[in-house]
Amino acid sequence: MDVIAFALAVIGYAGLTVTAIRAAYGSLPMALWRATVLVIVVHTFLIWHVRYEWSFATATRNGYAGFLIFHGALLAIVWSAVASEPLQSRLVWVSFVVVTLGAVGAVFRYDEVAVYRLPVLALGAVGVAALLAAARRRSTGRVR
Repeated sequence: MDVIAFALAVIGYAGLTVTAIRAAYGSLPMALWRATVLVIVVHTFLIWHVRYEWSFATATRNGYAGFLIFHGALLAIVWSAVASEPLQSRLVWVSFVVVTLGAVGAVFRYDEVAVYRLPVLALGAVGVAALLAAARRRSTGRVR
């Protein structure tokens, strides 16, 4: 089950990356985003079931900060699936940044997910570069 849970994490992160990029350029793909949200929610459910065994103490064993940040990002992700613009895109962007920071840290800290290091780094780099490029285009007035 770990393999499925962690594979879903990478699939969800890929969907989050694509959605964040598309949203930054003014076209949030709702069908893809809602499917991605479902993948992320299933991943979270599996982590709680398989890794934490529904134990809050286990889920917070490495501290409350990471727990609150990741679950805050999860809340923003779920909220963004039903919010309206411009809040929707902003929630996606913030979620992408938070998840990227956490995912990059996780693939270097935990052996269980080290195998995903290259895809996470590649997705993170592409996503951050695209978001920065979109922000630069906006600041110079060259939207689209």
